[in-house]
Amino acid sequence: MFLYNEASIKLNLLISWLGGSIINTGFRINNKNDLIYLTIPSFENTGLVKHCFTTRVGGVSEGVYSTLNTSPYKADPVDNVKNNLEIVCSAIDINYKDLVFSDQVHDDKIRIVQYSDKGKGIEKLSDIKNIDALITNIPGIPLITFYADCVPLLFLDPIKKVAALAHAGWKGTALKIGTKTLEKMKEVYGSQPSQCLVGIGPSIEKSCFEAGSEVAERFKKSYNNSDLFCESLGNGKYLIDLWKANMLSLTQIGVKEENITISGMCTKCNSKLFYSHRRQGEQRGSLSAIIELRADL
Repeated sequence: MFLYNEASIKLNLLISWLGGSIINTGFRINNKNDLIYLTIPSFENTGLVKHCFTTRVGGVSEGVYSTLNTSPYKADPVDNVKNNLEIVCSAIDINYKDLVFSDQVHDDKIRIVQYSDKGKGIEKLSDIKNIDALITNIPGIPLITFYADCVPLLFLDPIKKVAALAHAGWKGTALKIGTKTLEKMKEVYGSQPSQCLVGIGPSIEKSCFEAGSEVAERFKKSYNNSDLFCESLGNGKYLIDLWKANMLSLTQIGVKEENITISGMCTKCNSKLFYSHRRQGEQRGSLSAIIELRADL
């Protein structure tokens, strides 16, 4: 388990969970005025996007939402949420009022975000419903998705200049929403998976994600290699590696291993950094993935 301390972070950056893989491990940890957020080095190196994955550190929320809840779908006062979003977005030079929200339902529906969608969520009434992935090629439109153990998938096509986010809980992972997001990017914008960068963000790791046989069966039906990430414990119980499942589906359609960055950080283990549904239930805040194509290039 990856716990939040200096030694384990260094270990996380040095050791690949896959064993001998050339996949990148480790998001960059940023601390700005006591706000802690994560970024993906390969995304930063392109100079094309502003992005981050939030932690629970550096906001104004209190109680079970302490302190950086970014979701308005909780009982946290909306002014706290707006303040938190403004704190995060200001740190990465984004206008929080422009954020486009998903409406996540653990499915595989995808939305192509247009200029008319700008601001739908926190500032404008939104008609974006039943959506777990957002894609755009329009600079200056920030996308946001929410998490508390589910797998955040961040996408960047540096050639066609397309950005996307996908919310991959176990259901979304079983439905291969990451693959479908890349397929939609290819269909609409001509993106080639082999040229795309992908980040697999903080989420629940294998040793913390025990599930029943009905969940394992869903994976067996959609993956012909589910034995690589589903480990039977007997008595109808399994440990499921959602990081590996997503990685396998992405590489299967042509994403290069060296273009995938895995955070290697478990949301359930790292209570100081992250909210976790498994650890806290519904009484907790939400983390966010945010990405915007730069408009100043």
